[in-house]
Amino acid sequence: MKIFRMMALSAALISAYPVSAENTNTLIKPRIVGGQAASEGDWPWMSALVVTSEQPVSLLTAKGGEIATQPFIFSPQGQANGEVVDCGLGDQVCVNVQDKVCFIERGDVQFATKVNNCEAGGGVGAIIYNNAPGPLLNGTLFADFTGSIPVVAISQEDGQAFKDNFFGNQVEISVTTLLDAAQSSFCGASFLGSKWVLTASHCVDGETTDSFKVNVGEYDLANGAQNAISVARIYMHPLYDSVALNNDVALIELTQAVNAPAISISSSITTDNAAVDHQTVTAMGWGDRTGYQPGEEHLADIPELLHQVDLQLLTNLECNTTLANSVIGPDSDPSQGGITDAMICAAVAGGGKSSCQGDSGGPLVLNTNEGWQQVGVVSWGVGCAADGYPGVYARVAEFSDWITGIYQGIAVEQTLDFHVAGVDHTQTSLVRVSNNSGQAVQLSYAIDGDQSFTFTHGECVSLAAGASCDLTVSFQPNQIGDHRAVLNIMADNDAIKTSQAYLSGRAIQLSTALNNSLSNSDNITWYNGGEQGWQADTVNGGIESGVIDHLQSSIAMAIITGEGELSFEWAVSSEANTENENDPFDALYIYINGIAFDFISGELDYRQVSYQLTGAENRVTWVYQKDQQVSEGQDKGYLRNIRFTAKDTGSAPTAPETPSAPSNQTTPSSPAAPSTPSTPSAPSTPTTESSSSSSSGGGSFAWLLPLLATLWLRRKTKSA
Repeated sequence: MKIFRMMALSAALISAYPVSAENTNTLIKPRIVGGQAASEGDWPWMSALVVTSEQPVSLLTAKGGEIATQPFIFSPQGQANGEVVDCGLGDQVCVNVQDKVCFIERGDVQFATKVNNCEAGGGVGAIIYNNAPGPLLNGTLFADFTGSIPVVAISQEDGQAFKDNFFGNQVEISVTTLLDAAQSSFCGASFLGSKWVLTASHCVDGETTDSFKVNVGEYDLANGAQNAISVARIYMHPLYDSVALNNDVALIELTQAVNAPAISISSSITTDNAAVDHQTVTAMGWGDRTGYQPGEEHLADIPELLHQVDLQLLTNLECNTTLANSVIGPDSDPSQGGITDAMICAAVAGGGKSSCQGDSGGPLVLNTNEGWQQVGVVSWGVGCAADGYPGVYARVAEFSDWITGIYQGIAVEQTLDFHVAGVDHTQTSLVRVSNNSGQAVQLSYAIDGDQSFTFTHGECVSLAAGASCDLTVSFQPNQIGDHRAVLNIMADNDAIKTSQAYLSGRAIQLSTALNNSLSNSDNITWYNGGEQGWQADTVNGGIESGVIDHLQSSIAMAIITGEGELSFEWAVSSEANTENENDPFDALYIYINGIAFDFISGELDYRQVSYQLTGAENRVTWVYQKDQQVSEGQDKGYLRNIRFTAKDTGSAPTAPETPSAPSNQTTPSSPAAPSTPSTPSAPSTPTTESSSSSSSGGGSFAWLLPLLATLWLRRKTKSA
């Protein structure tokens, strides 16, 4: 995928190219436009970030021949042999089917009922044939099906042939599931060697190590899903700016090494000279092949085969000038183009060729005297292949030391966010330090910046080649507000590069008012803060979030001692994202020990939820958070009837970090961070319920992102 971004320095740009600016950093889906299918084997280091899926496979044989079948979704796996017996519509328990295979016509009765009636009569398998011409596609028994016999579907035509030729004969049916049988790509990447691939940070922002895999050397997405490799660790650049899309690079460590050719990184001198000379470069990916103007709707054309396109590099001054003139108007200030030293641009005169949505994270490569070298990572753009809107790429040479420090040096988790803490209250966490240098090292550490952060001396000092360890880092703020620092690592060998961890946390103050009005237990201590803290709700009882502006938050936190059940009622009246409720605009979130567990957004009345807390101490934080623009409803979150029932263990509690999710909800991924606001509209009167709580994760997708005077386009595609 590729994110395409562009600076727009006036509100006129937003009105000139109307797009939904509601979402905070919607991801864009780029793909190759104006190019052609690549030849297999030409780009052996090209990689795809993929989501793999299981695929059921069914088989039916009769009289030694195989009959075409379609698998039933949620059919039990297994094999069955027996004489085939007609069970009609299967609307009643089948008779004379003990140890036989039921032959059932599709009809008004649910498939699950038909199969249960077969099994109740003693049947060992079921064949369901269509009652209309053609195959029976996408039949499902649903997830709550409790039967145990395998089920297959056949067409009406094959069903009639069965009636004429196979009744009373022995048949065999089987249903199996092939793991990783299918894949869909949402971003590209490049293979650096061993266990490492390079991609864009926006591609993996919000992803986890178990939410996707990497297929190194991929060419045809229709094949090879079984070759996808699991992810061991993700390293996003610590200074990645999800609004400006600056420093848009990330490294992915795989769970196993790959024996494949690797791409090398172009030097700064080579990259700079190539840009000045407007040298030809090649972008590649599985992105959209349809170009479009900024703000223009279009139908995507997404290939399964890898595509490539040749472009010409631009200098950053040329790119800034072109973008500023295209977005703002002729003779605009080039500094408003939005291109930083960490970016590089490529285009062709007249447009018509570009990377596009879906190509994000893929490589931009240059053919040098030393072979192909990577100069860029597909990042963002405005429109797709539109004249006057060059594609923008992360300038890989700028990150050479950072890349080397991780995959060939001493790697550390790039960021550690303690989320919200109480003033004078200590939180601790572990950061993983890994030695990828190939030789044993002695390490030392230092924290630069806010002294609220400390580390435990004596840990992770000696580290063998290939070994990892955990370093304890603590956060004890003594004043409210945001706190930041950098954890530096030094090796005893200057030739070994190291990396840094960026530390952050927010401190809020102890709240006597909340303690007096809410606490029904000595186990709970309340803290309150944000730009405006929570206050008493004189209408509904309980508390309501403070009055805040765009990109601000109102925070209430309960530190709860011991294991037990926490229950509460919550409600919200806010701006909702009706197009994608999993990616809210303004919302009330709950975090437990710094992990986002759920949120509600829109117009929702009070509902009760409960969580089992399993730690010796648990931080439960409610955050009402606004995005960059628009206010709707009462623009508040609400809490009441907060209860904690301590578990009577009879002994000291244990201290795991993560609680279990509530029984009626699943656990969501962390919410996206808000972006910079534009002018909000006037608040509106609350309406009826329009959005529900959400607990599923995943990236958000968009192409244009107007923020303040900035219009951003990213190119990332996530297929379902």
